[in-house]
Amino acid sequence: MATRPRPVTRQEVLALAVTDADAFTALRYLRHRENVPSIPELEEKGAEALPGVEGCLLDLYHTLWSPEPQVSDEVPADRRYWWELLGQALKSGAYQELHADTALSELKSVLGTVAMGESVLALVPKEDRQKLREQATAQGEANQAEEQAQQAQTQAQMLQQLADAAAEATGQQGSGQSQGQQGGQPQGGQPSGQLSGGQGQLTSEQAQPSVASDEAMEGALSSGMTQEEARAIADQLAKEAADAKANADSAKQKADLAKAKAEKLAGDLLGEPGSQQAQEKLRELTRIGLQAVRNAQTKVEEVSETIEAWGLEESELTRQGIPQTLGILERMKRNEALKKFASLLGRVRKIASRKARSRIAGEGVRVATVETGRDLKRAQRTELVALVHPALRAKALQRWTRGELRLHGQKVRQKMGHGPVIVCEDGSGSMEGEKQQWAKAATLSLAHYAKLQKRSFGWILFDSVLKLSKVYPQGQMTGQQMLELAEAQAGGGTDFERPLRKAIEMIQEEGLKKADICLITDGECAVSSEFIRFLKTVKKELEINIFVILCDVGSSSIATVQEFADRIELVSKFTAETAEKQIFSHF
Repeated sequence: MATRPRPVTRQEVLALAVTDADAFTALRYLRHRENVPSIPELEEKGAEALPGVEGCLLDLYHTLWSPEPQVSDEVPADRRYWWELLGQALKSGAYQELHADTALSELKSVLGTVAMGESVLALVPKEDRQKLREQATAQGEANQAEEQAQQAQTQAQMLQQLADAAAEATGQQGSGQSQGQQGGQPQGGQPSGQLSGGQGQLTSEQAQPSVASDEAMEGALSSGMTQEEARAIADQLAKEAADAKANADSAKQKADLAKAKAEKLAGDLLGEPGSQQAQEKLRELTRIGLQAVRNAQTKVEEVSETIEAWGLEESELTRQGIPQTLGILERMKRNEALKKFASLLGRVRKIASRKARSRIAGEGVRVATVETGRDLKRAQRTELVALVHPALRAKALQRWTRGELRLHGQKVRQKMGHGPVIVCEDGSGSMEGEKQQWAKAATLSLAHYAKLQKRSFGWILFDSVLKLSKVYPQGQMTGQQMLELAEAQAGGGTDFERPLRKAIEMIQEEGLKKADICLITDGECAVSSEFIRFLKTVKKELEINIFVILCDVGSSSIATVQEFADRIELVSKFTAETAEKQIFSHF
């Protein structure tokens, strides 16, 4: 069951960070924290090993995602251990290589965060863990004491300002209050200006220092309070202000002692600056950080190779969300059958990409040509010279009149490969093993090839019947769809007629000619003479080419496919150097 992350706010996680991570980065990280179960799982495991692990994981994400991350200049005592470890890791060349892959990549940054987090938590020595917990407790007490000291200081300042205002007000009134005293005290037994609350306890709303305090005291005196009563109140306020100051001083001393304790624990763990203990601990933290970076680098490279091998783009892979992407990558990693031909698929896909791009590069290119006409704006330089030269002008004007001036022209190369690519993949029982690996590698490579050329891609999986058939307009396939294609299997007998008829239907539905059909099989099947005649007729009408990849790395037969194939290539003769010519030159 996935671990549900405990609630944590942006302010809380930023308070634990030792980098320059900002609120925007924190919000992105917290979103990933909600969606990627491995992050809260790490927090749960790391709570004892590395207190403040939530901030550590934010720091890791920030240093991997941000283009120019920095560590803070100063951090609290309990964060110094992590600050040293991370700082040393960021200085390494391995981190620079890792960061080059992860910067601004959400997927790789999240993967790197988890990988580095797992490594650090596993490598922190047991003796350090207890000391780190003691540090965290001491720092928490110091923070609490500091907060209480600040509150006490604020209260003391407010009371002192009230006491000063009261003393000033009584001094200003002096003996001039005699007229206000004639009426005696107001009904109720208490002077109307007396501060309520008994022992002089003031709420923060009551104890607001301002000119209003002075005016309130003057109002109290003018409403009937005697000079002596007003002075008594002022004295009481002065006494409370003095007590509050003493409390504030005491709280400050407690805060200083708590901070000193946290600093001492940090010194005991990391060593005094410049000491041999400090140097040894720094080397140890450097080793931990470097190992974490290397582990993350391995993980990120593995993912990068998988994405590249499958001919995917990270942006399209993560479009459906990082959790779903991680699930697809995990399936790719776990599937034993995919592992066997992953490296082969990668090599063939690289060739497909290079070949497709070389064709695409020639599409839409403007080629300079020579034309004739009257458009002076496009006239060649020699014609312009002739039009202004006295000896040549007459003939040049004649050419212009007849529309025979030599002009600069251009034409656009026509696009190549408009037709769809249809792959008929033999999934019969005889194709199991190495032949199936070749079939899957070739199928996925051709899908990637069609995608690069934006050609519609059709895929038919067959044995004695049609198992699956799909069309991907303009070759658009998601990572999920590509994985489904790779995992799909059949296993029965073999029938060529049904898949080839289906391929022709796909081409007719597209309404295009000059399509390419690739049949990937071991050839162990017979077809009727009637179907051969039908196939030859349709090929001529629709200008279809049928290309066969014969998986002859085991039992196979070439006789049947020779009756209708335009070209046959044997996988036993495929090499990385010749695959381009043997496969992709036919499309």
